[in-house]
Amino acid sequence: MGSESGAGKSTVCMGILAQLLESGLAPSQLAYIKPVTQCIAKQNVALFCEQTRIPYCDLGVLVFRKGFSRDFIDGLSKRSEELMADILDSILGLGKDKEVVIIDGVGDPSTGSIAGASNVDVALSLPCNVIFVGKPGIGAALDNTVLCVSFMQLKGLKNIGVIYNKIPLSTFAGIKKYITKRLPELLPKITLLGFIGDDPVFEAWLKKNASKEMAQWLSSYVNERTLLYDWLGLKNQNHPSKTQC
Repeated sequence: MGSESGAGKSTVCMGILAQLLESGLAPSQLAYIKPVTQCIAKQNVALFCEQTRIPYCDLGVLVFRKGFSRDFIDGLSKRSEELMADILDSILGLGKDKEVVIIDGVGDPSTGSIAGASNVDVALSLPCNVIFVGKPGIGAALDNTVLCVSFMQLKGLKNIGVIYNKIPLSTFAGIKKYITKRLPELLPKITLLGFIGDDPVFEAWLKKNASKEMAQWLSSYVNERTLLYDWLGLKNQNHPSKTQC
């Protein structure tokens, strides 16, 4: 989930997939899915999955097209229970016999609430860890994180990690310093996983199918061992335990 649409969730997903490949997992052991979406254009993460042969589904069973909200309220679409069943079936179907499934959310934690199929609803239906991708900055970024994470916790989510993305490199050190100091005081039960600079270099690596470089790029911002083994719960490089993100 993210602070808003365009927070960089798919970039984080792509980096984690690259890390998982470099940790020793085979493409066939992984899967990526975006079960609910507002955008039907192919994203970089889908191209990455094609290049690395990771099973994926980037256009899910529920698309929030123009007029969807009106149709749902008027009873012209599937009801919440049916929508959630379709979403979960798509995730579990693609994720069968996989070690790690990366589930890419849509918008902020409450997106989809109108239909009873929000990011939080999906997460609560699965044995998963949640990564919240926060916006850059200090005051506004922390305010937004508190708002979104408090909602997630109110709904019952517990295992929440936070990664701040698209941070200008010129202010990176200061933002990291002050958020690292204040966030644990505001939200003591979440895990601060790291900060990612606004660095478009991964796009060049995507064109070159450079999974190793992409993994190293993410690891320079988000510690691989902390993310994959301490937080996601992979046992080791050769014998990972089944988990979802």
